[in-house]
Formats: sequence, C-alpha cells, structure tokens
Amino acid sequence: MKLPFSMEIPKYGIRFEVDRLRRHGDELIGELTVYCHLPGAQTVNGTDGVLLIGDFNFSSVRARQDRAKLLATRARTNEEIDWYGLVEEFSERVLQEEREGEPAVDLRSLQRPQRGDEIRVGDLACPRRHPTILFGDGGTAKSYLALYAAGMLAKRGLSVAFFDWELCGEDHRDRLELIFGDDMPQVRYVICERPLTGDVSRLQRIVREYKTDFAIFDSVAVACDGPPEAAEVVGRYFRAVRQIGCGSLHIAHISKSSETSDQKPFGSTFWHNLARCTWNVQAMEPEKNALRLGFFNRKTNLGAIRSPVSLIVTFNPHKTEFEVVDISDSPQFAAKLSTRQRLGEVLKRGSMTVQEIASVLEAKPDTIYKTVQRNDRQFILLAGGRIGLRA
Repeated sequence: MKLPFSMEIPKYGIRFEVDRLRRHGDELIGELTVYCHLPGAQTVNGTDGVLLIGDFNFSSVRARQDRAKLLATRARTNEEIDWYGLVEEFSERVLQEEREGEPAVDLRSLQRPQRGDEIRVGDLACPRRHPTILFGDGGTAKSYLALYAAGMLAKRGLSVAFFDWELCGEDHRDRLELIFGDDMPQVRYVICERPLTGDVSRLQRIVREYKTDFAIFDSVAVACDGPPEAAEVVGRYFRAVRQIGCGSLHIAHISKSSETSDQKPFGSTFWHNLARCTWNVQAMEPEKNALRLGFFNRKTNLGAIRSPVSLIVTFNPHKTEFEVVDISDSPQFAAKLSTRQRLGEVLKRGSMTVQEIASVLEAKPDTIYKTVQRNDRQFILLAGGRIGLRA
C-alpha cells in the first residue's frame, strides 16, 4: 500500500487519510487524520481543516463506532452525514489494501535498469537506487566525506537529503561552506532524534515532497532501535530504508574486537549481506593539516568490485579540499592491494614489459602472467610482450 492512503467525499469537503500503518499482533493500527471543510466544523487552527488526528485500530468495530461519534461531535453536523458509514467504508478499504499489498508482476514487463545506473563521486561509486554502507574507524572523515558527496551530487542537479543523528545543521552548514565556498549547493538537512524505524513516515514525506534522489544516513549505530549487532535490528533497519524509498549512503563504524573489522560493517555478516554495496575507509596518520584516506570496495551486488581509491583531505582555516591521489603512492595502502589491483595501478602510467612490472611490484614474472590471463577483461597482452590496460 502506498502511504498516505486516502478517501475523499467532495460533496461534504471531507477526507480520510492514514499514515504510519503497522501490525500490532493481529490488529492493524494506523495514524488516522480526518479533514473537514464544512461550515461550523471544530477544526484545529492552522492545520488546513484537520478535524481529528490520532492512532486508530482499523480491526476493531468498537473503535470505529467510538471514532464516528467523536467525529460527528466535532464536525457539528446533523444526521445527514453518516459518519459511522464513512469510517466503516474507509476502514474496509484500508484493510483490503493492506491484505492485498503490492500485486505480483511479470518480470518481462518491467523496464530494464540503465547500465551503469550508479552514483559516482570521483572514483567512488555506489548503486543509484539501493543502500550503500561506508564504514570505518573514528577519525576517518566519514561524515565530512558524505557531506562532500552530497554537495557534489546536488551540483549535478540531483535532489539530495542529509538525515543526521549525530551533529546539527549549523555544523554541517559550516562544513558545506568550507568545501564549496560561497557557491554552496542545496542539500536538504534533516535532524533526527528518534530511531529510524520510528521516523519512517516523516522521512518518507520529505523524500516524496522534495522528490529526493539520494539520501545520506549518518550514522547507522545511532539510528538503530537496538544493538546494531542483532540480526532483528538489522532487518528492521533495512525494511525502514526500503520504505523511505530512495538511493542511500549509510555511515557506519567498525567493531575493533572483530577479526573482520575492515571487511564488514560492525564486523557483522548481517550488515554485509543486506547492503547492496560496502566501502571500507581507512586513514593514515594525519600529516599537519592533511589526512590521507584509502577506500576499499568490500562488496557490490550489481557489478564488479571496484578498484581501491585514495583521497587526501586538506583542512585549511577557510577551505577544505578533497584530492584524488594514486593509492599505490602510499606503502601502507599499497600493501593491502591484491596483485591484480597493484598491477592495475601500475599500468595506469602506461604499458610495461613483464620484467619491468615484476621489478616494480617485487613479484615473480610467472605471477604477473597468470594475473593477466585470469583477468583478460582488464589487461591485454600487447606486441613485444608488453602488458597494458584495456580501454
């Protein structure tokens, strides 16, 4: 069911609307709002004709009777309007819609997604319509980078939102100006003070109202409605994300006690499996006012694993700058690359002989040959025994 679900009676200027629909045991509960524009109706001031708003049990006959009597009293109408009949009709429609849910579709009738349907900021890429997690230790500038990404996407004309559980709007506004100067792009900021599962309706409304293409969720641990390592908490979180309904980047932390801390968000299989794409960010020791970051793509469901990326973030008093650099320039990050990844980084400078590559990578020539053969979509053997990158 697409929420909010509504029913209008134009003759009387009455509209029923339900949002925040959920099951509590066997009963269907929702937030029912009734609008009325009849003369003399006791509506709430400044609410565009709201007669009554509150939770309502659609499964209860008694609740329908009581709500109808209350509406009749507040509307100050005579017996011409059958309030019980209207409440009953709307309740039946809601129950029927909720039971039927979304219909089954023939996959052949759906449009094919665009190839390369992704969000890119520099060399960092993630799916346009699905959740991506950026995870790392504290001090790796994750929130700063997320705001930079939001601003870059907004400059391209996308509608971007920043859902924030950690800082406040003034802090992010200051950072946005440090990154973009006076030409700050439009990023809609939303402060969040409840768990994501309890704020779905509000965020849904914002996404609908502003036709949001992409949203930042900062950060996952604070947005959870329970321990983030619990499977049921992870499931509820991703169901809420799906209901909100736009592409998204989620900022998460690592579990320092886990052996897979740099492989999976919170070291958890649940977060790793349910995200469609994950990037791990690591930082070298800061140098004066600069921070060198390495980004490693741990998972992607909709394409090949991306090559590692490195950025230097420079924090000047009046300007914050992001610069893409060669990840192999850092011995600490280069040591984390596979032979295939290191080979790809080296060949960005141009084709080389096997002996030259083996010398640079400190690897055996046979290892280089086998890597090229196993990854023939990325590498090509050229005349004269040189190896290059495919276009």
